[in-house]
Amino acid sequence: MEALQTIERFGELLKEEPISTLEDEWVLPGSCVLEATSPFFGYYHDAPMTDMQPYVYLVLDHHVTVGDIARISARIQFGTNYPFDAAVGSISLFAKTMPVIRLRDIGNFDRIKSLQELFLAEGVRFKSRQRSISEQMALIRLYKFVYLKPLDDSMYLDQRDENKAYFVLPRHIGWEAFKELTKQVKYDTDLLFFDAAQAMIYQNATVVELARIYRENLTPDKLSAIRDRYLRLLA
Repeated sequence: MEALQTIERFGELLKEEPISTLEDEWVLPGSCVLEATSPFFGYYHDAPMTDMQPYVYLVLDHHVTVGDIARISARIQFGTNYPFDAAVGSISLFAKTMPVIRLRDIGNFDRIKSLQELFLAEGVRFKSRQRSISEQMALIRLYKFVYLKPLDDSMYLDQRDENKAYFVLPRHIGWEAFKELTKQVKYDTDLLFFDAAQAMIYQNATVVELARIYRENLTPDKLSAIRDRYLRLLA
């Protein structure tokens, strides 16, 4: 197939992962910061986990916009000697939904406190920690740009992460229905090892529903087999 140009789209991602509280050793004292203790849980729950960069969630006591955090992050990165990725989102836990900034590509936990101080100087306010949690499943929603390399008109590779890919779903289904559908897909043991999340992008003035698949050594053939199983079950 002729090589196609990478496309940039803005959208949302919805996933479920276990999270735990980071204590004061790594964060500003008293602030609420959460760590995804097993990112891509659906895959690494069934397969050996390799070393992975931290996925950290700074819990806020006010709502922020995507544009505000994009501007603030750009200013902070200009003054630091290392890159990081920040995305606006929310975490739903114990029947409460909290606004968050998700940080990744920070290298190590030692940088969290200094990044908090820089966000604080830009007017971002953090929620105080009321309790500590450990390995609690949480529903995570992120608003972010994705960079997609089309394989055909319904499958895409993630240009920034070779272990991620997407395929188009014919319609939207709720999160619980999507989880159940994923379980049914995994009944085919040839397709067992992958993590799935819901996604959507804005394209040509409409919403495109997607499934995001994570798996090490993901190939177009493996992605196609997973997609076909989803679509057969949805039909």
